Amino acid sequence: MFRIRSFAAALAFSLALSAPASAQFYSQSRSIGVPAFTKGKAFNPDIGANFLGLVQRGTGLSDSRINVPHNGFSLQEAEFQFTADVDVYLRAVALFSAEQQNGATNYGIAPEEVFVETISLPRVTLRAGKFKLAFGKHNQLHTHAFPFLDAPLIHQTLLGDEGLNEAGASAAVLLPTDWYSELIVQGYSAGNETLFGPQRLDSNGLPVSGSPRTRDLGGLARLKNLWDLTDDFTMELGVSGTQGKNQFDRISTVLGGDLTFKWRPALGGKYHAVIWSTEYLEGMNRGTTDPATAAPAEKLGGVASWVQYQFAERWWAQTRFEYVGMPHDAPLRIQSKQSALLGFFPSEFSGLRLQYDRLKTQGARKTDHTVAFQYNVGIGAHPAHAY
Repeated sequence: MFRIRSFAAALAFSLALSAPASAQFYSQSRSIGVPAFTKGKAFNPDIGANFLGLVQRGTGLSDSRINVPHNGFSLQEAEFQFTADVDVYLRAVALFSAEQQNGATNYGIAPEEVFVETISLPRVTLRAGKFKLAFGKHNQLHTHAFPFLDAPLIHQTLLGDEGLNEAGASAAVLLPTDWYSELIVQGYSAGNETLFGPQRLDSNGLPVSGSPRTRDLGGLARLKNLWDLTDDFTMELGVSGTQGKNQFDRISTVLGGDLTFKWRPALGGKYHAVIWSTEYLEGMNRGTTDPATAAPAEKLGGVASWVQYQFAERWWAQTRFEYVGMPHDAPLRIQSKQSALLGFFPSEFSGLRLQYDRLKTQGARKTDHTVAFQYNVGIGAHPAHAY
């Protein structure tokens, strides 16, 4: 609680100090001929907040409140976002999230996305800072925009709870095609502990000089294509790949493909829609407990496919199938999961969702069942989500 109050106080203080500094910068920019801000957000950025409340009961969950997730009530996550045009050339986003830390009852606040990006370059968007990398579709989503209450199993297994969310730089280019085609290339600091492993430390707890985790970068590429098949029907196809050195000075690689069909009639589309999305990920982690010896690469792949049906203006029904364990070289890691969800959305600022999960893990004696209810509330500015 103290950490949250301290953060709020520091944030309010910094915003108060920023106004005169921004005014001085604005005056100086006018005096040297820099174009004035065009959208009136120089001193008043868009501010929004979103929070997720959760209550759940599952046979595979702990009753202890220090575990994440756990049975009972919890604050799943809260997000605070600040967005504004810096000038006619740049846009800035600062998003902070608060969530319970595993093994503790307090909540930690950390920057989830803080970046600047260009807004005036033709057919090219450049970005720098900390942001969700453009790997597949699901990795780019914030928790409140997840199709289901949790991320797919294969994403959690290969990319961790937070996904690929790193500091780096990005270039997105619209290709000269008759359909929508975008190529994204990103370089980032390889800090994801699930994919690249924890940083190697010496006996004093300091990073080992010259170790891969203190100097190496990761690379990512994504090609996204979108076609209008009819006035009511679209298809999106994307392929992604990323790799970087892990803590054993070997290469970790993840490849992915995603396919999404969307149907929303031009007439009556406010009341009916169908979305079918499938995403496949496969990771290869070359690692060994002894860096002096070579170990065979460990491969693990998985798929998540879900269908969402809007049957009324404010009601959705969804189902999802997941399978982890392709190829079958790690039998104890094979899992299958089926989920069903019913959602009610009174407005774009609120939503209620009820989800049931059935999880089977090979080698386990029982199948786990979980029922969860989530309320999703947003206030303030509400930026548009990705298509």
